[in-house]
Amino acid sequence: VLVTSDAAGQQWNSSIWDPVAGTSLLTFKGSTSAPHTLSILNNEYILGALPTKSVIQVWSLQKTDNTQMQIVCPGRVTSLTTTPDGNYCIAAVSENIHIWQVCTGHLLTVLSRHYQQIKCIKCTDDGTCFVTAGDDNLVIAWNLAKVLADCGNPSHQVEPDHVWSHHSLPVTDLFIGSGGNRARVVSSSLDQTCKMYDLVSGDLLCNLVFDVSITSVTMDTAEYRLFAGGSNGVIHCIDMFEMPVQKERHIEKESEDITCFEGHKKQVTCLCVSINGGKLISGSDDCNVKIWDVFSGQCTKTLDHKGMLTNVFLIPTPPALLDLNTPRNCIIKPFQRHLYIPGEQTDESDGTVTMMFNHSEKMESVVDYMSDVSSYLSQITEISDPEEELAKCKEEIAMLKSANHKLFQFAAKGILHQEEQIT
Repeated sequence: VLVTSDAAGQQWNSSIWDPVAGTSLLTFKGSTSAPHTLSILNNEYILGALPTKSVIQVWSLQKTDNTQMQIVCPGRVTSLTTTPDGNYCIAAVSENIHIWQVCTGHLLTVLSRHYQQIKCIKCTDDGTCFVTAGDDNLVIAWNLAKVLADCGNPSHQVEPDHVWSHHSLPVTDLFIGSGGNRARVVSSSLDQTCKMYDLVSGDLLCNLVFDVSITSVTMDTAEYRLFAGGSNGVIHCIDMFEMPVQKERHIEKESEDITCFEGHKKQVTCLCVSINGGKLISGSDDCNVKIWDVFSGQCTKTLDHKGMLTNVFLIPTPPALLDLNTPRNCIIKPFQRHLYIPGEQTDESDGTVTMMFNHSEKMESVVDYMSDVSSYLSQITEISDPEEELAKCKEEIAMLKSANHKLFQFAAKGILHQEEQIT
């Protein structure tokens, strides 16, 4: 299904469409969502941040429950994403990165590495890494486990895995391919370039130079084609396996090996490709969402909106849209505005299990840890008598069996007695 949102908000905040039929399946009302802030949480909820207020709106994807929940944040959210497992929400408030645990609402950490407003946050398909980019021309890659390793310590500053400063103007969009922490990252910028990086080594793999500012970028599932939307409304399709292989390529509209999708009258703000790579969906400031056939370059369908498109992306159909009785597995708590400190006493007792990458005791190495465990086990073995412990265990098992048998007899008699009364 196709998820879209526009800047007008006259009819809805966001909408879910059938990309084949072009019909609206579900709409969510309530103001508008800022660019790069619409995200799907665990295939059960949809999150969107208001462009003028420090509020994140949450809707359920079930048609029977279209209620709206509002979460107050420390500031206006400029970009937002969630991990694929639905455990964490990563949001940018100006130049700072906030990470919340969804089931408890704890603010686990706040990262400060950018110098200006962050415009885009993308997470890898396995949730191990995320990449941020913004107006300071920087593209920064973070490891989620490393970021949360010492959460709750305000003095602890986490260093990112890679800091790419090859752009000379603000970065407008990001794309992360498949492969988890071994994926490739593509960034677009107003400096008329798209750059591809290796998430493992941090090397610059490719530099594509255009004759127009690039406002959005994406690739197909096989990463065979790269689509770059320009500020003039033209979408460039580049074959990444063209021979000979060049680290820097200058892309011109008149080139024979470049396919251009022309139809938008204003800049292209959003791009996404279907799973099979046959359909390209684009959103623009001209208030239109266009569905293109990649191989023919023709526009097959146009979805009209009332305002400029702020978010457009494709997702596999959530089970909540198909089955209204689908149980919910995700719990959302209001996000806290102050940093959570592990072990601190709180007034709330929600009964949820907090899972974080935090260690109460620092071990020098795994070998030292295993030696401590082995010494502890040897002490227990020396103190206790194995035969005596075995006898105690057998006696406890016999008592448990007896209690279980009595409970069964009591329950069986009660059920039979109740049936006799009914008859």
